[in-house]
Amino acid sequence: MKTAREVDKALETAGKIAGKYGHVYISTEHMLLGMFKNDEFAKMLISFGVQLNELQLDIESHVADAFQSSHTRSQVKTQALERVFNRALTSVLFSGRELVNLLDIFISIMSENSSHSSYFLMKYNVNKEEFMRFVKQNTKSSQLNKQQMQYLDGVIDEFCENLNAQAKEKTLDPVIGRDDVIDDITQTFARRNKSNVLMVGDPGVGKTAVAEGLAVKIVNKDVPEYLQDHTVYNLDVGSMLAGTQYRGQFEERVKEVLGALIQKKKCILFIDEAHTLKGAGAGGGGGTDFANMLKPYLGRGKLKVIASTTWEEYNSSFEKDRALMRRFYHVTITEPTPALAKKILMNSKKYYEKFHGCKITTQAVNDAVDLSVRYLTDKRLPDKAFDMIDSAGAKQRRLGVKDATIDRQNILEEISKYAKIPIAQLEDNEDTVKPKDIEASIKSQVFGQDSAVDGVLEKVWVAKAGLNKRDKTLGVFVFTGPTGTGKTELAKQLADANAMKLLRYDMSEYQERHTVARFIGAPPGYVGYEDSNLSGGLLIRDIERNPHAVILFDEIEKAHPDVSNVLLQLMDEGFVTGSNGKRADARNCYVILTTNLGAAQSEKRTIGFGEEHDSTAVDEAYKSYFAPEFRNRVDQVCKFGPLPEVAKRKVCMKFIKELQTQLKEKGYGLAIDESSIDLILAQGYDDKMGARPMARAIDTMLRMPIAKQITVDNNKNGCKIKIRNVDSKLVIRFRYTDGTITEAGSSEQSAQPPVTA
Repeated sequence: MKTAREVDKALETAGKIAGKYGHVYISTEHMLLGMFKNDEFAKMLISFGVQLNELQLDIESHVADAFQSSHTRSQVKTQALERVFNRALTSVLFSGRELVNLLDIFISIMSENSSHSSYFLMKYNVNKEEFMRFVKQNTKSSQLNKQQMQYLDGVIDEFCENLNAQAKEKTLDPVIGRDDVIDDITQTFARRNKSNVLMVGDPGVGKTAVAEGLAVKIVNKDVPEYLQDHTVYNLDVGSMLAGTQYRGQFEERVKEVLGALIQKKKCILFIDEAHTLKGAGAGGGGGTDFANMLKPYLGRGKLKVIASTTWEEYNSSFEKDRALMRRFYHVTITEPTPALAKKILMNSKKYYEKFHGCKITTQAVNDAVDLSVRYLTDKRLPDKAFDMIDSAGAKQRRLGVKDATIDRQNILEEISKYAKIPIAQLEDNEDTVKPKDIEASIKSQVFGQDSAVDGVLEKVWVAKAGLNKRDKTLGVFVFTGPTGTGKTELAKQLADANAMKLLRYDMSEYQERHTVARFIGAPPGYVGYEDSNLSGGLLIRDIERNPHAVILFDEIEKAHPDVSNVLLQLMDEGFVTGSNGKRADARNCYVILTTNLGAAQSEKRTIGFGEEHDSTAVDEAYKSYFAPEFRNRVDQVCKFGPLPEVAKRKVCMKFIKELQTQLKEKGYGLAIDESSIDLILAQGYDDKMGARPMARAIDTMLRMPIAKQITVDNNKNGCKIKIRNVDSKLVIRFRYTDGTITEAGSSEQSAQPPVTA
């Protein structure tokens, strides 16, 4: 047996009135006051001759004085009010009706002779028999049925959205390219039993649009005869849950909505995000949730249901309930092709133009699809293309541009913002950085390794031309050679030249088998799985945050083989899958692996005269260490050799220029002669250690003495520093604007007279 919505509202109002006075119990007097708030019921009492205002004041005065206040938040019905409801339910049951209305509750209150409610009603001449006679004389059965139907319509409209009405108002976009899916749905609705459909697909592929398209087809009479005159309702589960204070209220709402849809007939219920049904309304006491309440209705064939969910939610929660799943016919909603997505956008373009007050060019539509496919890999068509068009139009509205035109440049700006890629790096952009500029930038910072640099630049040229394979990364490189020859530096310069983020991982931190969990997350059943389940691991999280990056795995030979195996999918497909199934898209990334394998063997001199190194040692070490399946996924092996003399000098000058830039910011000028540079090279460069000791030598011979003198001088400005080689020892002289001269390390100023700078 069900209570009418008006009864539930009156009970809610009664609870609020009791709460206003701090009352623990909801009595018949509270219920009467709640019923008086119903306009139709109040009009009926006034028509009967009740002085309603005076009656209400008397009851409110009694309620305020007769009940003891309490600070507790829980409220329960009094025994008298429970008897009133039970009596009303019994009366309705014997009358053959299905709903308990306010009249039933009011008559039952008058039957509670020992209550104060009955006393106040009799005080104002409200007699039970006379009131029942008045109701029969002034209400016809047809009117009662009409009122009941209006109530059912009200329940549906309160918790559901009429998609047919929106289709008639032409507020729904027409659906393009989903005729096969709609045909499957209409065929399922022709079944005798289990005429229910579950649509499963990635977010943004158009599941909701299919249900809206069905409503449009019904309005346009473009459906089989058995579906004509049907109405598609979109269920709002949130509104059904809102305001359910008492146990059983949610269950009653569910039964009311489903019952109203069945009685109304020719209704199709659409449940978007159907996974929310699991657990909805169960509460903390383990009560029955929405999904379990829906099961009996799904198998009877009286109600047609369309539900939709994503694959992730389907696998995690929906699929586990086999009893629920067998009541649905599954329809997979796939992502439309770029060509179909362009047709969809072209057909819906006029709606966006009207809303934003702008003109959208055909080129902008094509770019929104093509560029979103390439750079917004975490989303799906057509939703991501619509996002770019909508966001570009919203920007023009924010700027207050009237009659704006959304063109290619606007789409590029939005793609750049969403994909976190500098607009200069986007494919076919007029302002893009040219490969020649990238080449010049890299070669100005990496010296003596032209062969390795050229090998990297070949893939850069291909990526800039848009001819790289779309199912792989932009390039996978292995840098081999001795330490200090510029392998890591080339990776940094490649990132800087392309305005990319450098994601560097020191493989010395991943020498143990269990460290693979840091990359992709802990496996199920292991400590840390629940935490890593959210992000999927360090590598997964970093790629998601920086989808346009240079990923550097430094000294890969130090990592455990299991860690190296994780990289196979990244190198081959451009994806990394975490322990929780989450995939990170790295197809817009460069992958670089550095190794020192064979460096020690290559340093051995060949037999005979000369300075040649054994170049085959690195190749042999590389082939023996890495498995064929690993080597087969590498695009380019770039070999780094010992630096030539010219390159050594350039590297030294690079470090010195960095120091000069730092000093210039503090007001100091630095000059150094050639013999001093020769001395630094002689003491700082090591064939076995490469260029890294040179940086330490500059720190020891220049940076530290200069820093000490600057501190002693209390950071005086306007100083010129000159470095000379005197008897194989660097002499650092400071000349200030006042003409004084000081040598680094000396405790006293020079006795020389002041000179003009």
